[in-house]
Amino acid sequence: MVHRRVWQQDRADHHRVITEFTVPLAGSEPFGIAAGPDGALWFTDFFGNNKIGRITTSGVITEFTVPTASSNPIGIAAGPDGALWFTEYNVNKIGRITTAGAFTEFVIPTASSSPNGITLGSDGALWFAEQTGNNIGRITTAGGITEFAVPTANGQPYGITAGPDGTLWFTESNGNMIGRITTAGVVTEFPVPTVSQTVAITAGSDGALWFTETGGDKIGRITTAGDIAEFTVPTVSSQPFGITAGPDGALWFTELIGDKIGRFPAGAAFFTLTPCRLIDTRNPVGPLGGPALQASAARTFVLVGQCGIPANATAVAANLVDVQPTSPGFFTAYPGGTARPLTSALNYNTGQIRANNAIIPIGVAGDVSVFCGQGLGTAHLIVDVNGYFQ
Repeated sequence: MVHRRVWQQDRADHHRVITEFTVPLAGSEPFGIAAGPDGALWFTDFFGNNKIGRITTSGVITEFTVPTASSNPIGIAAGPDGALWFTEYNVNKIGRITTAGAFTEFVIPTASSSPNGITLGSDGALWFAEQTGNNIGRITTAGGITEFAVPTANGQPYGITAGPDGTLWFTESNGNMIGRITTAGVVTEFPVPTVSQTVAITAGSDGALWFTETGGDKIGRITTAGDIAEFTVPTVSSQPFGITAGPDGALWFTELIGDKIGRFPAGAAFFTLTPCRLIDTRNPVGPLGGPALQASAARTFVLVGQCGIPANATAVAANLVDVQPTSPGFFTAYPGGTARPLTSALNYNTGQIRANNAIIPIGVAGDVSVFCGQGLGTAHLIVDVNGYFQ
């Protein structure tokens, strides 16, 4: 969770620069965020300050106090009426705020329902997940609320999104299910193969729904027919949490404990390989062997044709290890022939052996480059591959 700050990401050449804007009151814990019809971003202050915030793209923040005290606003979505609609987790209400800052609140019929995620449906109503009420709710722009029970007892619906099929799809954080509800209120549930805590869900560019499995360290994909595939996040115990479709067609997700942002190509299929040592610079000099990586320099390795990686592979799932680094530094792995990104795949100290999992995109020549980010000296690199994407 991001504390007391709203984040903006701009592109300059091939690098991404993060700018932070401090929320006026400390301890606010901004949680949900949505684009508003006024060209600004609107967010919820979940903890303590009981506000809905508005931030312009230039970083000017205005906050509006929710009428009901200690409401803990959490989810937020733009409505078809030009207003923002949000859930009030702690006081059992759905809130509405105009772009001028005028509030209206609507009480949910089921007591102590803990409304969480909210989204706009294809029917022009707002749909929301009642986590402890175990319902999916629907509210019209006039404030009329209808509730539909989730079949699995104590399923705890959490995230919700509009699907490409005109229905709503939701996660059950305690029921280990993905749910689908039609605008008529018919619910279908699909069990997730791995016992895990499903949290956030979003529609992908490939016509499927993608969700996070926080307890299982996986990203899940479900088709509108209910077929589920799961993909393991490279970093162990990373707890993937939020997820959204990016403008590049990929899925982007947060790693709550891993302290990382993950990217997964939505249209890709993953194929496992028997673990295979792909690169070891301790070996004699060769294309995938020595010498060691030099400080402040990149070395390129051709991967296709090795360890069962086919020519049409777009990325590999690998484990990177540093050995005998002569000074503190890091490795950055990226597609050959492209600009080096600012993020590292592995950080290490002098003489330290460390390992980290990573998904490494492959360049058009079937290659990847690895940059050795240390001030002086050398470091050996070992790469074991266990799968690839097409």
